[in-house]
Amino acid sequence: MTETIPTPLHAVIDIGSNAIRLRIGALGHTGRLDIIEAVRAPVRLGQDAFRHKVLQPATIGQAVETFADFRSVLERKGVPLTQLRAIATSAMREAKNRQELIDKVKGATGIEIAVISGTEEARLVSLAVRHALPQLEKQNALHIDIGGGSVEFVVLEQGQVTALESLKMGTVRLLSRFGGEDDRKFIRLLDEFFAANAAKIRELIDGTDIDIAVGTGGNIEALGQLGRQLLGGDSPRRLKYGKLKELGKILDSLNYQERIEKLELRPDRADVIIPACHVLRQVIKLVGKPDLLIPGVGLAEGALLDLLQRRRSNAHQDALAWAGALARKYHVDQSHARQVCRLALQLFDQLTMVHELPARDRLLLELAALLHEIGIFVRPDGHHRHAHYLLSAMPMLGISEDEQRLLALVVRCQRKKLPREDDPLLVGLSKKEQERWLKLVALLRLAIALDKERRGAVRQVHCHFDGRRIDIACSGEGDLLLERWAALRQKTIAETAFDCPIEIKL
Repeated sequence: MTETIPTPLHAVIDIGSNAIRLRIGALGHTGRLDIIEAVRAPVRLGQDAFRHKVLQPATIGQAVETFADFRSVLERKGVPLTQLRAIATSAMREAKNRQELIDKVKGATGIEIAVISGTEEARLVSLAVRHALPQLEKQNALHIDIGGGSVEFVVLEQGQVTALESLKMGTVRLLSRFGGEDDRKFIRLLDEFFAANAAKIRELIDGTDIDIAVGTGGNIEALGQLGRQLLGGDSPRRLKYGKLKELGKILDSLNYQERIEKLELRPDRADVIIPACHVLRQVIKLVGKPDLLIPGVGLAEGALLDLLQRRRSNAHQDALAWAGALARKYHVDQSHARQVCRLALQLFDQLTMVHELPARDRLLLELAALLHEIGIFVRPDGHHRHAHYLLSAMPMLGISEDEQRLLALVVRCQRKKLPREDDPLLVGLSKKEQERWLKLVALLRLAIALDKERRGAVRQVHCHFDGRRIDIACSGEGDLLLERWAALRQKTIAETAFDCPIEIKL
């Protein structure tokens, strides 16, 4: 790969359970990702985190040294810290003393580490996969990302994410939990563990016909290389189920030392490749034995793409596509949801001088409008409470965990009385955050009211603010009397939220 890159270089450090990786790259003229530097350090945080729940001093020291080395590489390549993102996954999510490592790395190198959720991890890896395999836009695929701490499963239908799950069955975790001197017992325990989790994967697929499987992660790439090396084939980027099964038999027949000597595997690969192969083989079998594509990308490449393609743009698209999938899954009245969404965004855009909410909140309002009736699937009575539970508990693509909590709370308060300031629902929200929440609630309630008859009668909202009062008028079909009555019922909440009188004229 050439280092003559026409766009600014950016970098990502991926702090995984089995290794820490640095990727430096840029987008070329064609919009494809060019990696100009790839460095891997075998720092196994997961061995401590999954076995002891804390990172040992020696491991922390090793990690800090790795970051110092990576900082030198960044300086040599001319990549400033403002164009770097350092993200940590499963091992750091579970290590009780993760803040100690975060603080020591920041003090020694100036690099700030962000611990991301399993959902965000899945989104970023999926972004890399879709970039590397544009043909997925015409297929249904199951993406399997095998890491050291967790395995991310993503269902892609015609290139869009429709379901995802993060399961704690990563290779280092399984090795720490079931590994020992007896390889046969280890393999038996692996298969039993997978069988106990198979129902979750079946539920995730939910009847989708999988045309192709996609595998990411260092172990899957190693399996692709071994497939060509031991069994023949044109490319390490594609594996048929039959060859994967044969590979499993070969690997199981060799002990750890033999896998290093005969297969030339690194010591930190020779042990974890066994659980990786077993999990992968069982998943492929479970979904109908499709061929496996191995694009050679992972979390680091996805996070780098996210940086280079302007993170919020990607996140916005992913969030809306995910909301659409959820609306279909939970049988939301999408005609009504889209109308409420259209009206809510008109209100948001025309009242920016009044509400002064950040642009990012426009997406949260959009999601709230599209999903506000998701709870009806559970039970129509009290559906706002059921929606709050669903949106709090399920994975959400494209938004942070704090944003997800706010989204769920806004949807929870779409109807009935608002909670008092000391209500447990609002615990943890600062005064400023409560003001933000109330403004979003007011906008959502007004939009819902303006489609009271669920017939899309209101075509356009017209808002005017003269510095003292908000005037809201609407144009559409019919007399709009019911819509005006419903909007007037939300007037007091809106006046409180925006701290000014409101006149509603329909």
